[in-house]
Amino acid sequence: MKALVKNELCLTRKMLLIWMGIVLILCGFAYFEYLSLKDSLNELTGLISDFPKILKAMFGVSGDLTSALGWYGCIYYWVTMLTNSYAVYLGVSCIAKEQAQGTAEYLFTKPVSRSKVVCAKAVACICNLLALAVFSGLCNYFTAILPLGGLEQREAVFTTTLGLLLTGLTLFAITLLASSLTRTYKEAIRIGAGILLLFYGISITAEYLELPMLYCLTPLKFFDIYTVAMSGILFCPDPQTYTLN
Repeated sequence: MKALVKNELCLTRKMLLIWMGIVLILCGFAYFEYLSLKDSLNELTGLISDFPKILKAMFGVSGDLTSALGWYGCIYYWVTMLTNSYAVYLGVSCIAKEQAQGTAEYLFTKPVSRSKVVCAKAVACICNLLALAVFSGLCNYFTAILPLGGLEQREAVFTTTLGLLLTGLTLFAITLLASSLTRTYKEAIRIGAGILLLFYGISITAEYLELPMLYCLTPLKFFDIYTVAMSGILFCPDPQTYTLN
């Protein structure tokens, strides 16, 4: 079991480093963007307030950008788009890629049960998700929270990062289940992408229409940044905890 996990970690580390690099580039861009805009955030907030509500929901501008939590929430939204995509990628490719590469027949004939092989691959994927979540949390802290002077909620850094990890694990589990029911890798990719787009569509619709009933239908709203930062880890957050500008 340990050997299988270690081998899978070695095989997936290159892709993990690529996703980490993308997160780092995004956070670095956000850092320099903040430095260039920090003296004109009031004007920017006034400009964004005139945007249609649907656009603000789509681009993650759900809070006051002049506040530390509002700016952090906006950056966090884009970081989670990357981590969620990576979680779906892992869920889709965990098993389905073995079929596409023609290695499933060999892998499942090893002197270990199929359940152990699948569990080992799942454990390796969970480790990768944990590594990316921790790395994203550190990037958010050093490129967003520190330049802002910190957040009023002292534990927000930890709780929001934990929420990011739990969201990724949920998406991974859902797409892993979906991909296990497909026959081809291409079909699994289509289904995984469709699931992610569906969840994003539901989250945007729920936020735009302010329908809390829909929040429980998408993992992307299970650990909402603003609710988690102010109230801790809660499922199906109350949209009244924050308002769109």
